[in-house]
Amino acid sequence: MNNFKQLITAIEQTHQRLQAQAAGAVNQALIIRNWLIGYYIVEFEQKGRERAKYGQQLLDKIAATVKINGISATNLKLFRQFYLAYPQISQTLSDELKPPSNTENQIVRIRQTLSDELVPAIQNTPSSVGASITVPPEKVISRLSFSHLTELTKIGDPLKRCFYELECIKGTWSIRELKRQINSLYFERSGLSAQPEKLSRLVQEKIKPQTPVDIVKNIYAFEFLDIPLQPVLEESDLDEHLFIQKYLIRLPNKGQLEDHINEELKKLQ
Repeated sequence: MNNFKQLITAIEQTHQRLQAQAAGAVNQALIIRNWLIGYYIVEFEQKGRERAKYGQQLLDKIAATVKINGISATNLKLFRQFYLAYPQISQTLSDELKPPSNTENQIVRIRQTLSDELVPAIQNTPSSVGASITVPPEKVISRLSFSHLTELTKIGDPLKRCFYELECIKGTWSIRELKRQINSLYFERSGLSAQPEKLSRLVQEKIKPQTPVDIVKNIYAFEFLDIPLQPVLEESDLDEHLFIQKYLIRLPNKGQLEDHINEELKKLQ
């Protein structure tokens, strides 16, 4: 250290680097915990088809029995949907946490036995276009927060979900930005664009990236860490997509979008 300015820079850079590592570790632990809870619930239901009929009653009973902050019936339903939407996360688990083999191959069987009420956000029969395109699971858990994944889980179309995963990772979007882009029909507009990569550049240039520590500044992380929260009222996102929905009546060009997504996946490797 030659001068005071270098000292301050070294301290700040060390803090930021290790703070980001800590935030990332908390986020990954939260994602894996919630995925495993979803797995346990689905596996319990699969022990007998009659258990799949319990539905909300089962989730209410678990929430009333388990004394863990944030384990509400609403969140349990979300965890179950999350597990069904992201079976590939099993590839990232350590041996001690990993469920039995062939988890991904069991997803079709599981979806067929569960009632529609249990998996409202997940398509029972994946689309032939884009069904095999997925972001590497290690990128999903290291680059996205669980709050992002709760929004992505609601998207039943695998290609559309992959599109937003990639764009979110590439631009380090905040959860608010992800919601805004979904509501603005960004995916559909990309499918209708002659140059989706150009539209992507224009969109990303206008977005302010979130900082690494922002990924744990959400209610799921605070609950996971048992940090008390005061009731807050979040500002509702502007429902700006109504006008667009009225005029964007054609389906997006999924073949073109699949090519675009494959190119982005290559860059992510």
